[in-house]
Amino acid sequence: MTHQVALDIAQTSTIAAAVIVTAMIVVAGLIGTGIYRARYAAAREEGYRVLAERSATGAQATADEIKGVRDELGEVRQRLAALEKLLSQIG
Repeated sequence: MTHQVALDIAQTSTIAAAVIVTAMIVVAGLIGTGIYRARYAAAREEGYRVLAERSATGAQATADEIKGVRDELGEVRQRLAALEKLLSQIG
């Protein structure tokens, strides 16, 4: 009977060790997955930040270009008004 109890303790120890090792592998896998997701998210956010900077730069360039066109349009209007005035004086 003593021999049977020792065998049960040995089997229980083996099962417990297997459960602990399995649990450690699962935890390590979950930690690895978390690290992978964090790195992937950081890379994706960096890409979005670069895209936002490019968008802001493009928007500023477009705004500057529109301002230049508006200034030129103002000059054209002034010249047209002067031309209309001259034509009205002639005709």
